[in-house]
Amino acid sequence: MSLATASGVWQLLTSRTAPLLLRHLGSSATPRRTEDPRVLTAEEYAKLLEPEAQRRCLEKMRSLPAFPRPKALTPSRREKQTSAVLILLCQERGTHEVSLLYTRRSRHLRSHSFQISFPGGRRDEEDASHADCALRETEEEVGLPRHRIEVWGESCQLHLPRTSLIVPVVGMVRDFSISELRLNLEEVEEAFSVPLNSLIVPKATRHTQFRSGYSGPVFVVDHHRIWGITGYLTHIFLRSLLPANMMPECLKTNIKYVRPFKLPPRPPHHKESQSDPSMRT
Repeated sequence: MSLATASGVWQLLTSRTAPLLLRHLGSSATPRRTEDPRVLTAEEYAKLLEPEAQRRCLEKMRSLPAFPRPKALTPSRREKQTSAVLILLCQERGTHEVSLLYTRRSRHLRSHSFQISFPGGRRDEEDASHADCALRETEEEVGLPRHRIEVWGESCQLHLPRTSLIVPVVGMVRDFSISELRLNLEEVEEAFSVPLNSLIVPKATRHTQFRSGYSGPVFVVDHHRIWGITGYLTHIFLRSLLPANMMPECLKTNIKYVRPFKLPPRPPHHKESQSDPSMRT
């Protein structure tokens, strides 16, 4: 194939697939209803990015209570590893709307393929800090250079069952456009930004009930279902970022990532449902 032909094929492919791989959902993704008690204004968005708001957010993120490990969940080898994720606030170009950046893990990955997550990954020996790890992984996964990101700081270490130790890193990028990302398709299936206003309305806030007897926060915007560890991180971050006068009622439930829930005894000859072996929503 000639170089000109190859270039034409590549332009055709990217023009067809780019809208599917990179998306800004927009506040209209979750319709604003008259009964929604909390919609952030442009002025409030700006206040969330001020130095005092950054200090308050990091102070809360660094003082999160220890995770109460259920006795039934035995330690795994993954818990000896250390990872960092980047919770990235994006000030959208043109509108100054503030969004959070998410990725969907690639189909080529052996674990948790297609699941929604924050950019990040396992810390290497060469990484100077957890922030350095999160910036490196973000650049590798979505092509956003580290010089574009203003790092607010690192959260406390989160020791969660059955996964590596996680350190959330909070950062911000100004004048952001989803089109500037360049995805590594071996690691990331798609990337999308979700406005804070689409995450804090009652319609978006849900929870997942697992068959093992535990529940966790979930956010649903359009067809995107943000759950598991990413749902938990989103929940605690929003509660750390938003001051009391901006906190919607739907986030005041303080739902925990793991909350015991006593299941009724099984009836005789009970058979497990084959349609959903892992959880009940």
